[in-house]
Amino acid sequence: MNRTDAYKLTVTGLALLALCLFAYPVLRVGTALEIDYNEGWNAYQQMRAMAGLSLYSADTPMFVNNYPPLSFYLVGMLGTLIGDMVLAGRLLSLAAVAVIALSAAWVARAAGARRLDAVLSGSAALGMLSGFAADYVGVNDPQLLAQGFLCAGFAVYVNHRGGTARLPLVALLFAAGLLCKHNVLALPLVTTVHLVWRGSHRERALYLGTGLGLAALALAIIDARFGADFFRNLLASRQYDPARGVILSTEMLDLLQAPIAVIGLYVLLGRDSGITAKIGAYLALSLTLALGFSSGAGVDTNIFFDAMIACAMGAGPAAAWLRAHPGGGPRACAALALLVHAGLLFHMPIALGRFAVDMAGDLKERETLFLEDIAWLKTVPGPAICESLLLCLRAGKPMWIDPYGGTQAITNGRLPADAMTGLLARHEVAVVQITSRRAHPADEPKGAQSMPPRFINFADEMFDELDRSYQLRRVGITGRFYLPK
Repeated sequence: MNRTDAYKLTVTGLALLALCLFAYPVLRVGTALEIDYNEGWNAYQQMRAMAGLSLYSADTPMFVNNYPPLSFYLVGMLGTLIGDMVLAGRLLSLAAVAVIALSAAWVARAAGARRLDAVLSGSAALGMLSGFAADYVGVNDPQLLAQGFLCAGFAVYVNHRGGTARLPLVALLFAAGLLCKHNVLALPLVTTVHLVWRGSHRERALYLGTGLGLAALALAIIDARFGADFFRNLLASRQYDPARGVILSTEMLDLLQAPIAVIGLYVLLGRDSGITAKIGAYLALSLTLALGFSSGAGVDTNIFFDAMIACAMGAGPAAAWLRAHPGGGPRACAALALLVHAGLLFHMPIALGRFAVDMAGDLKERETLFLEDIAWLKTVPGPAICESLLLCLRAGKPMWIDPYGGTQAITNGRLPADAMTGLLARHEVAVVQITSRRAHPADEPKGAQSMPPRFINFADEMFDELDRSYQLRRVGITGRFYLPK
C-alpha cells in the first residue's frame, strides 16, 4: 500500500463499518418487538394527535407528556398513511440519521474539506450514532427527528449559498427541531449567538425576525389548542440524581474521549474564527449541556448525541487542516481518522456481535415471545399497568398510566403518594406487567447495594403493594405479570 492510499483506504473502511452498523436498525425496522420503552409512549400520543384529542390533557395525570407537539403530528400523519404509528416513527428516525450524516459531511465541505474528508465526517456521525445508540436509531422517538432538522439547519447556515435568503430556512428548520424536542439547544444557540455577534443588520433581521415570528405563531397555536396544560406538562419537575449523572457521563466520555480530544486540539490549534470556531463552540456547549442534564431521571445516551455530531462535523476539517501542515501526509490523516473512531472501534465487537446474534434468529425468537405476551394480555379483561407500553398498546389497552411519568408525578408531589398503590390496594388494576426491580433492595447486605439504576419506573412502594395485593401469574419476555389475589 502506498502512502497516498493510506488515508483513502482508512476512510473507505470506516465508511463501510458505519454502513454496516446502520444496516442493523434498517433490517430491524419492521419487527413487532418493542425496541425501546419510548416506542409505545410515543405511539399513544401519535394516535391521540390523529384522533384530534389533547396531547396534554388533565384527564391523564399519570401519562405526562413533556414534549412539544410537532413530532406527534408528523409521525401521526405518516402512520395514518401506512397504518402503523410505530413503523412510521422508525422510518422517520432512520431518515433523520441519514440527514444528520449528510449534514455533517456538508458542514465539512463548507469548512474547506475535500470530498474524502466529508465522507469521514459523514461516516463518523453515522457510525457513532448507529454503534453507540442502536436503541435510538430507527426507533419511534422524536430525539433524532429533532436533531435531523437542527443539523440540516446548521448545514444550511454554514454554507453561504443563497446568501441572506437562506436564513429564514435556517430559522424554520431550527423551529421544527425545537418543536419536536425542546432541550436540543446547542446548535440553535451557537448559530444565534454567532449571528447576533458577527452578522449584518439584514442577516439579524431575517433570521431573528423569522425565528421570533415562528415562535409567536407556534405559541399562539399551542395556547389555542392546548392552553395551560401544555406549559404545565412541559415544565413538570423530575428527579435529579447526581450519582446516576456521574455514571452516565463517565460511560459516554469513556467512549468519546478520543474524538473529543482530537477535535478539541484541532479547534485550539486551528485558531479559525469561521466554521471551525462554530464547531468548537458546538462541541463545548453540547458537553456542558449533557453534563448538566445527565442527572435527570429518564436521561440516557441521547443527551450526548450533540457531542457525537460535533465531533463528526469536525473530523473532516481536522484532516484537511492536518494535511496542510508539515508531516500531515496520508498516514497522519489516516491516524487522525482512526483516533476519531477509536471509541467506536473498541465498541465494535459488542455492536456487531449484537447485530449478528439478532440477525441469526434471536430477534425473530424474541419477537415471537413478545407476540405471545400480547396474546396472553388480550385474554385479561380490564385496565392494565404496563412497563412495556407497546405491549399494552398492541393488546388494545387504553392509554392510562405511564409508569415513568406517573412515578415522577408522585415522587415530585404533583399526585398523592398512593395514586398508584391505591389502585392496586383496591384491585382496580386487572393486570400489572413489570420488568424492573426494586431500586433499593432491602435484603442486600449493608454497604453492598449496587449502583443506582438509571431509570426508575416504579417506586419501591409499588413492589410492596404488589406483594400484598397481587400474585405472579406469568413470566414472559416482557417481564412478570401479576393478577389480583
